[in-house]
Amino acid sequence: MPNQTTKEKIQSDLVRFMKSGEKDKVEIIRFAQSFIKQLEKDKNIELSESETIQVLKKVIKRNQESFDQFTKAGRDELASQEKKEMDIIKLYLPEEISEADIIDAVKNSIINCQATTVKDIGKVMADVKKNHGDNADMSLVSKHVKQLLSS
Repeated sequence: MPNQTTKEKIQSDLVRFMKSGEKDKVEIIRFAQSFIKQLEKDKNIELSESETIQVLKKVIKRNQESFDQFTKAGRDELASQEKKEMDIIKLYLPEEISEADIIDAVKNSIINCQATTVKDIGKVMADVKKNHGDNADMSLVSKHVKQLLSS
């Protein structure tokens, strides 16, 4: 089914993995889906595609922090599990744009916002997020915004 939303894709994959007996993938997808459903329940809304993607990015960030801690502590089996979860959840995110494209987007936003000093970082970040938030690594965006406005 082309043009599925991320939530629909997650749900259809969950059913497929349940039927095929892939219990580890079922568990990981249910874990990610629980964050989406919890936020919808808390806010009493249906999340948009963009909001769903932001939730998945937060889940991956949480897993990344756990992965880093387990790696540092020498707990390779737990680190491996976190990595596996991140890899599966990343399949539901749109492809991220390259660093060169991020730099171009930041330069365009600086021009659009007429930003001239470091005080304008917030305006530029908001503009980039509005236009590329779902498929841009915002930590890279932040780095380049600071770099370009400082020079």
